[in-house]
Amino acid sequence: MGRMGKSMVDGWLNSGLSANKIQIIDPNISINDKFVTENNLSMKSLEEIDSTQGIIVIAVKPQVVENVLITLRGKLTSATTIISIVAGYSTKDIRNYIGKAPKLIRAMPNTPAAIGKGMTAIFSDSALDQNIRSEAEALFSAIGKYCWIEDEDHMHLITAVSGSGPAYYYLLTECLIEIASSCGLEKDTAALLVEQTFVGSAALAETSPSVSLTQHRQNVTSPGGTTEAALKILMEDDKLKGLLDLAINSAVERSKNLSK
Repeated sequence: MGRMGKSMVDGWLNSGLSANKIQIIDPNISINDKFVTENNLSMKSLEEIDSTQGIIVIAVKPQVVENVLITLRGKLTSATTIISIVAGYSTKDIRNYIGKAPKLIRAMPNTPAAIGKGMTAIFSDSALDQNIRSEAEALFSAIGKYCWIEDEDHMHLITAVSGSGPAYYYLLTECLIEIASSCGLEKDTAALLVEQTFVGSAALAETSPSVSLTQHRQNVTSPGGTTEAALKILMEDDKLKGLLDLAINSAVERSKNLSK
């Protein structure tokens, strides 16, 4: 189970889901693992779990998902719901292993799920009855916000934008801290200034949804002021937007390659 899987489990536990409702299956994690013991989680093997019913969340790297699905197939029924967060692995790819019987949901969450601030896009390759849909929505609403999408091809873009998005935020934060430090501020002071500025800005936008992001930006930008001077550099010839466009498209292409 990777970082994303642990983030989801953290979020579910923090939201009040009982630890005895969660079973961890990972040959690379021992029963004495700190994450397992601190959260009072139980460990099982793929062979031990009852895969004939309930929800199974597959949160592994694309390189090992085939072995997981091969082990599961033959033990899945129409009472089983598979939720996959495996990047680049389509529902068609998964169906090749598990067949048509189980319900199948593909999701793309992100790491803020650990504190209930995640964003998850959800897709299913078939119609789900309301009970299954509600169960999935309950899981994802417990770790943040979610949206259903109708076109699975959009998962590549969603992976690049929101799945990978936290890393872009952290990189921008790191860059601003390094710049402030190189100009004379103590590293701790620079970190406090930058981190709290971003946290506060996000919170302000979240608590005032009727105000557009453009308006928020303009509210900070006085004509002829310091903010305008900086934005002229960033927005000149769509400089920043162009760089982000290249980055996002690179991530999209990587997601597509993983699915081949």
